[in-house]
Order: sequence, then C-alpha cells, then structure tokens
Amino acid sequence: MSPILKQTVKNKGVSFWKILVMIVVTVIIMNIAIDFFSRYGASYGSIAALISLFLCTIVCGYILYKNLAFYNYRIIEDELMVERVIGKSNHVFFHIKPDDVISLKPYDETDKNDKDIKEHKFVINNDKKNWYSIEFLKEDNVYRLIFEPNEAFLTALKRNFKETQNNKVISS
Repeated sequence: MSPILKQTVKNKGVSFWKILVMIVVTVIIMNIAIDFFSRYGASYGSIAALISLFLCTIVCGYILYKNLAFYNYRIIEDELMVERVIGKSNHVFFHIKPDDVISLKPYDETDKNDKDIKEHKFVINNDKKNWYSIEFLKEDNVYRLIFEPNEAFLTALKRNFKETQNNKVISS
C-alpha cells in the first residue's frame, strides 16, 4: 500500500478586516456610480443600479475567491490529486496518474510560449522560484499544472514519477 501524503498551500496573513475593507470600498464605489447616473433620470439610475449590482457581485466574489481560497495537493496510491478549497467546499480539479505525466520540472525551465498546452495555476505566492510544473496527458490533451510543493511532497512526487518511468522502460 502506498503512503498518503498531503500538502496544503494557504495565503498567509489574510485578515478578515482587510477583506471587509476591500468589499466595503467596492460597494461604496458602486454606490457613487449609481448616484452619479441617477442625476440624469430614474431610468439611468435603475440601469446603473443593475450594472453596479452585477459588477459588485463579480468584484466581491473575485476578492473572496483570491484571498480565501487555498489548495490541497495529495498523493494517494501514487496518484496526484489537486483541489481548490474555499471555506468547507473543496473541488478536485485533477487526478493525475503517474503514467499520464510527461514531465516534472521547475517552472523556470518550462516553455511558456507553447500555446497548445492548457495551463492551470494552483499557487498562492508570486515567488516563482518555488513553483513547479507537471505536464500531463488527459483525454488526448496536454495540460500543464503549476503548483508549489514543499521538499517532502516534491521528493515523493519525483519518486513516484521515476518508478513509473522505470516501469515503462522495462515493460516496453
């Protein structure tokens, strides 16, 4: 039985008050827009209110999504699982089997100009020196997963990848 390994990557220092201030400022700006357009007539004010409600919902959702989301990386029975967690809700995005992996390398060494690869980022920090990319094949499409593993997780991932590559060579 393979070991189960889990790593959680979270934002550090995200305060409730900072998020609250960002949302309140967004609502105040939208309120100013409604007040401005209401001067030109009730119908303009109503249209501005609907547009502002829509924009405020999108902006507040984006703020919450970017500041409260965190990521879980798991290796369960040699399969890498990547999920995004917001509150108590988690969404598994990828199940990557070692046989599907094309490459595992630091993000700095990846070819960022390849437009055929669908790229997904599961990172919190902007420090790219800690980022790694896995290119893998899923349903005849090539994907690139960008994540920030710690040393233990990266070692386990490389070991699983190496064992699979050795098995491919032996069985060919």
